[in-house]
Amino acid sequence: MTDSFVLDMHVARFDRDGQRILDDVTLRVRRGEHWAVVGPNGSGKSTLLSILAAYEWPSEGRVEVLGELYGRCDMNAIKRRIGIVGSALHQVLARQERAIDVVASGLYALIGGPWRVYDDADHDAARRALARVSGEEFAMKPYGLLSHGQKRRVAIARALVRQPDILVLDEPCEGLDPVARERFLRDVEALTAADDAPTTMFVTHHLEEIPRAVTHALVLREGKVVASGPIAEALTSETLTRAFDATVFVESTDGRLRSRVDLG
Repeated sequence: MTDSFVLDMHVARFDRDGQRILDDVTLRVRRGEHWAVVGPNGSGKSTLLSILAAYEWPSEGRVEVLGELYGRCDMNAIKRRIGIVGSALHQVLARQERAIDVVASGLYALIGGPWRVYDDADHDAARRALARVSGEEFAMKPYGLLSHGQKRRVAIARALVRQPDILVLDEPCEGLDPVARERFLRDVEALTAADDAPTTMFVTHHLEEIPRAVTHALVLREGKVVASGPIAEALTSETLTRAFDATVFVESTDGRLRSRVDLG
């Protein structure tokens, strides 16, 4: 892998309980790119993320991240350079802790509870991370009293506090109302526009949830690649129709994508 790539993975196959989950999936991400991974439920999106995060391993294939080949490097060091935000995390973060402490817990990979007293340096780092997602105003509020949108910001700030090279957002708009979703996407777009922004992987099956900053897309169906490349080429009516097995029309307004489905 050259220095221009932050991710170069080829999952020749991934089998679970005798079933083929991923089949000949290649994903190569260059520095400066931001990707969307799109597909229906059961298409293999979450499994691909688990392999990227080193929670699971390909049955056959190779994964190279940030110049390091999985299985031949310090995996703990690599994991610290990847920030992952998913729905499961929101359910285990300590509701009684202040938002600033939840964010600071990301420095030590803690889930919460009375395991550590955070010092001024920890809180300064947490405030900087919250500022990147417009979360300063609720830094001192208990996490459990925050809105869904605010909790999403806290979770992303927690992932950002260690300054990862790669940020994975797995269905981050789940549960958000339309207004909260647009505010959240605005913050994500501002985050990815920064000079020090991490390479971002945005996983969804709703085109409306893809920020303008996304440059490329990978489309999956039943564990196989339908399309991969620049977003205008990968996310088309043709590729989405194939992926979702229904007539899908893709429209673009002000740089944001929308989908319309015709069930006949």
